[in-house]
Amino acid sequence: MSLTGRPQEDDFRGNSMIFLSEHDVSELVDMDDALHAVETALAGQGRGTVHNAIRSRAALNGMNLNLLGGAVGPVNSLAAKIYVTGGGSAKFWLLLFSADGDCDALMEADRIGQLRTGAASGISARYLARKDATVLGLIGSGYQAWTQAEAIVRSTEVKTVQVFSRNYSKAQDFAKRFAEKFPVEVLAKHTIDDALEGADIIATMTSSKESLVEQRHIKAGTHYVFAGSNNPQNREASGAVLAAADLLVTDDREQAKIEGGTLRRAVAEGAVTWDNVGLLGDIVAGEKSGRTSDAQITVFVSQGAGSWDTALARIVFEKAAAKNTGTKLPIAGGITEGRR
Repeated sequence: MSLTGRPQEDDFRGNSMIFLSEHDVSELVDMDDALHAVETALAGQGRGTVHNAIRSRAALNGMNLNLLGGAVGPVNSLAAKIYVTGGGSAKFWLLLFSADGDCDALMEADRIGQLRTGAASGISARYLARKDATVLGLIGSGYQAWTQAEAIVRSTEVKTVQVFSRNYSKAQDFAKRFAEKFPVEVLAKHTIDDALEGADIIATMTSSKESLVEQRHIKAGTHYVFAGSNNPQNREASGAVLAAADLLVTDDREQAKIEGGTLRRAVAEGAVTWDNVGLLGDIVAGEKSGRTSDAQITVFVSQGAGSWDTALARIVFEKAAAKNTGTKLPIAGGITEGRR
């Protein structure tokens, strides 16, 4: 290790653990990396070489401990993500392991989560939206909504984004900033109906407790993405919207049964059954068919999977190794000899 505390190349390949900050992560990877990582993880899931440790939670004094992880065979990696939510804030941490069990890195993981969540929606649009889809209707204007829009724009031929936020000024700010970054027209809308009018792809990223996308918003040929309902109490679409789908998929069915508010409530109402819910990974892997006609309605309900974090974290680490980025920790990450 250098006198500055920055790691040398050998530190990345031995028993040392490396710490990577949010700044490091942001400098090392972008949405293109996230799209590649999530597509790799989803394809591996469909082929049986990727497995998710579904999210579990524990509550204390209004705070929630959240844990999830994944094992991703295609990149020989495992990872665990841990974070505490409550009080309007959260801090995300990730431990990355090699397939040998050595702990390669500790990372701050907010940016990883933001990128991979958006990337999954982009991958769903790549595989399930019509090839001639050009208009995205977006509900939500927060930092997670940004990567939803970015990933979908990068994965499709979308030329126009129509964004709605409960706070119109936030929608305006989102529209201004997004149009400065990407070669698309971005329009702030006063109502959900206006934002979804003429949309070929509809995406939501909210913490809404009640449906935002309703029966009146059902249109043949549309691809719907509901990405904010990883809480049993949340709901972004009515049962009628899910029931209208010719193809309804999620990321991990077992996790959805626990925390997928949009799906759980539709099932409880009898609008759909769990047998109706397929897996996006099966489509990405080529094990199941995706969209087969322009008239089909397709729906992806996302909870977020630990395998996505794992695959992207491996890219972060490999890029850090190539650039000697990060800080060596004063602890060993390797498994103690004789205990393997």
